[in-house]
Amino acid sequence: MRNLDKPSFIAQINTLKETKSVQGKIYHSIRADGHVVQFIRGGKSKSERINLDELFELYQAVDCPNTKEARSYISGRVQSPAVSIIKALSQSEHKTDSHEQNNLTDKVLSEDKKRARKSANKDQPKDETRFFQAFAEVVNERYLLSKSIYKPVKSNHAFLSDDFRSYAFPEQIDQNFEQFLAELDSNIAFSGKSIAHFIDGLLVDHPQFGTRIVEFDEEQHFSPSLFYLLSTQSQRIKLDFSAYYLSLLQNTSYLNEEVLKKNRIKYRFSEYPQSHKDFLEAIQNERESGYIKPKQNGFPYLGGRIAQRAYYDSLRNAAHLSPKNTGFAPVLRFPKKYFEDKCGKRFSSLHSDQLKDVIKKCLIDIYKQEI
Repeated sequence: MRNLDKPSFIAQINTLKETKSVQGKIYHSIRADGHVVQFIRGGKSKSERINLDELFELYQAVDCPNTKEARSYISGRVQSPAVSIIKALSQSEHKTDSHEQNNLTDKVLSEDKKRARKSANKDQPKDETRFFQAFAEVVNERYLLSKSIYKPVKSNHAFLSDDFRSYAFPEQIDQNFEQFLAELDSNIAFSGKSIAHFIDGLLVDHPQFGTRIVEFDEEQHFSPSLFYLLSTQSQRIKLDFSAYYLSLLQNTSYLNEEVLKKNRIKYRFSEYPQSHKDFLEAIQNERESGYIKPKQNGFPYLGGRIAQRAYYDSLRNAAHLSPKNTGFAPVLRFPKKYFEDKCGKRFSSLHSDQLKDVIKKCLIDIYKQEI
């Protein structure tokens, strides 16, 4: 999948008459309209909406999504119609691909496509899923919520809005947000929607760790956007992981070889960019993709998705300071790079017992907590 750019994606949606879910439910009157996709459920008369950006992000991220995977991308109770629309687009693309392949005479190219399809069909669990499965064993699954163990975090579990002004933070924390959002050139046009479903994991009333957000941070998080944000945020908020993260964030080799690669950016830096503005200027000739696309609600420029990810991380970092999250302890962050450095292997090659051992080491090294 992922053959369509966004304009083609929208055009294809508008060719759909109706779609059907795996349970046989019909969704009709489908059309892309502005920033939403409207549809009507079979037997109903009122139209419903799917956020177009969220739908396109799911399309780019997951080849054949199911409703559980869709919850990580699609807000509201419209995961099933979102999945059925993407399935319909996939079937349409498959027909097109098949037609084109019939015209191919290059046998080597045909074999390459077969190998690529075979590789894509391998059901390998995500690194985040493997981390939380191991983490659940370390802390006792009964205290953990995570989509990776089929117990997703919901808005009633934690208050997490995309607008920092809705948290009722102390004034100095609000000023801290205003400071680094200015550095990230944000228009501060946030919607106020809940982003609690984006939380990786949440410990609830754990006998040692209490109630707190738990995040597994892969390469794409360690961007220059996060560096400039965390440099400012850590001046006001005590974050046990900040020293490790800031050190890793200034590693130009890691930026070039892992972070930019994960974000599908071709540009490479000879030295770490001096400012967020310098970083944006360096990537302006990159082809727009879901990894660096503008985000109108906050960061309306090329590279906006990267800045938005860093901002969402900052909201999780400060969430425990909101009176709307009374009793929360500070976030626990586990960087993927820590695991790979400790074991000298790629994360994907680590077995469950290794993951559990390194989780315990990370808790000691970064958080001074032994379990």
